[in-house]
Amino acid sequence: MTRRREEVAAEQLRFGENEAQVQLRRAWRNVLQALLPQVAISSRRYLEAVEPLAIEGDLVRLRLDSAFGRQWIYHRLRHEMEHLLEQQLHFPVRIELVGEEEVSTEARHMAVPMLESVPAAPPLPPPRFNPEYTFETFVVGRSNRLAHGAAQAVVDAPGKRYNPLFLYSLPGLGKTHLLHAIGQAFLARFPQARVLYLSGEEFLRRYVQAVRQGQADEFRELHRSVHLWLVDDVQFIAGRERTQEEFFHIFNALFATARPMVLTSDKPPRELLGLEERLRSRFEQGLCADIAPPDFELRVAILLAKAEREGIALPMEIAEFIADKVQSNVRALEGALTRLIAHSSLHREPLSLETAAEVLRTFFVDAQPQPVTVQRVLEVVCHEFGIHPQELTGKSRRGDIVPIRQIAMYAARDLTGEPWARIAQVFGRNDHTTVLHAYQQVSRRLSRDPQLRARIEAIRRRLGCSE
Repeated sequence: MTRRREEVAAEQLRFGENEAQVQLRRAWRNVLQALLPQVAISSRRYLEAVEPLAIEGDLVRLRLDSAFGRQWIYHRLRHEMEHLLEQQLHFPVRIELVGEEEVSTEARHMAVPMLESVPAAPPLPPPRFNPEYTFETFVVGRSNRLAHGAAQAVVDAPGKRYNPLFLYSLPGLGKTHLLHAIGQAFLARFPQARVLYLSGEEFLRRYVQAVRQGQADEFRELHRSVHLWLVDDVQFIAGRERTQEEFFHIFNALFATARPMVLTSDKPPRELLGLEERLRSRFEQGLCADIAPPDFELRVAILLAKAEREGIALPMEIAEFIADKVQSNVRALEGALTRLIAHSSLHREPLSLETAAEVLRTFFVDAQPQPVTVQRVLEVVCHEFGIHPQELTGKSRRGDIVPIRQIAMYAARDLTGEPWARIAQVFGRNDHTTVLHAYQQVSRRLSRDPQLRARIEAIRRRLGCSE
């Protein structure tokens, strides 16, 4: 019993909840696990989007912002949900599903003190959010569940949960979608909030411009005055000493006043070459959540959800056909469906498996992974480390370039099997023993260097050669 109380107390401390809310959240988690297998893949997102709010007597209040989702649950699952909740809570219950507009004033203004604490500052330009990138349109699966849940928590308890939240993945898997969803949900909840959304590249450009124009103080004041800071592709500030210095101080100022920050990157903080250690440690002090490529079931669900938003009845066999052929990322998956829908509409042809195979034939050819060549390995390694290929094929002996060149030579031999002399030629070397030496050096380091192993695996993934 003592251990149980300690666990509840720890969860209360972590989430700022009372004991009843902890009990409800745990009960709902078990109910969700029981219900999901009974529901079609395309409809699971409604259940997964439900947020347990409170227990008020025998009434259990649950939040679901989708009006259609609330109606669907009431019609199909209400009695089963009440029965399962009774089993978990050990008393008779009735459920009430409410949308965002019905959430109590107290819940809506839970973080108002944080908003009021910001001094007056120059006006911010309105953030450029894609209206289609919301939590409702984000399809949740095993590969992105943690990132999705953490993103919602940022809105539910600003500055209290996962600050900062650091999302990372390969391109096209949903980082930017979640960033836009956070921003739009935050503004819906706090309409007067100051939200700043920009890319790492844009931060760099604006800072350089401000310094040149003698407006560094205004730049600093603007960024420190926001209620929510969203930075996409933060890897672009790596290797920029003065920019990182400014970023560091802005980060500290926002963190000290418990204002939420969400950052995205193509790799975790520990793998960002050129990122200062003090920034790396701060990025890792919150929650780092990765988004993996979607599995087959999630790819099918994404296609069905997009078709539903477009008002198209997509047959399951077509969704499964596309999901089997396009496995790289969500962007390519939705692009294939958009092409098929456009063809069907323009030519007034019904959707069929035969039509899909014909229309998407060239798309699938284009989507096939490129052959792994020495030149392509060189390009991928340079992208991974953020350097130009000429730095590896040239004569530079700089201490930061030589290890990367050795990694590139190792990967070229390991992934292509090309002769030593051929690899040496691509790297601008006359003697193949340079490549042989690099391969041996990296091979020895792999057994004792986990960061190097992670780098090699990241390169493999980019080339479609992951083991």
